[in-house]
Amino acid sequence: MNLHDVLEQCLERLAGVLEDARYEQRDGYTFLAFPTFPVRDLNGMWVDSDAAVAHIEDARAEAQELGTPFSIMVREGRSRDVERAAVELGFEPTMRIPGMAVTPGELREPETSDCEVIRVETADGLAEAMAVGAAGFGISAELVASIYSLEVAELDGLEYYLARADGKDVATAAGFTIGEGVGIFSVATPTEHRGRGYGTAVTAQAVRDGFAAGATLAALQSSSLGEPVYRRLGFRELERYLLYTTSPKS
Repeated sequence: MNLHDVLEQCLERLAGVLEDARYEQRDGYTFLAFPTFPVRDLNGMWVDSDAAVAHIEDARAEAQELGTPFSIMVREGRSRDVERAAVELGFEPTMRIPGMAVTPGELREPETSDCEVIRVETADGLAEAMAVGAAGFGISAELVASIYSLEVAELDGLEYYLARADGKDVATAAGFTIGEGVGIFSVATPTEHRGRGYGTAVTAQAVRDGFAAGATLAALQSSSLGEPVYRRLGFRELERYLLYTTSPKS
């Protein structure tokens, strides 16, 4: 079990319940289309090898027909032909994303925080987690609403969490345990609640629960804002993802 496999397993399970979603492993890449969850880094191609270079234009046309965003996610330095072809086709490297992981023996306990971390188990709780997540990422709740549905929340191994302090929801995260891996997703803290250890606490709980359920590796893709949080918990960078995108007019 490696970091990339953990993340892809989670996306495959998610595609199994979201309306009209596609997760298809093809020659050198995985094709991802989530019409009800149109975030750019989870729609398009996740590249495995340079064999994908011959399929970029067809995959982009397919995404356009489906009405989903299209990006190219590579693991930096592993698929240089794809990276060159992407630039020639008008794509630009817009994000470098650390792929980070931690094992049970490496996990560090966070400093004490004044928040309580709870598992979300009701529709109201999911709505609260969605609101916190949208605020933390600075996006509309509608963009992420589909992944906070009861149907998705009922997936085996998927848990949502809320951190609460002084009666307020202050951070959220999700952990998706499948076999020996737990993927950590949707870690978010609204701006006004940052710097108090809430994101660290909610992430640590998701990781601990995944390990208690049998996982031996916790994996995630980190934002630049979240990277120091994860390093404090013992996560280390194992991959560097590079996201190629085009402007809306391309």
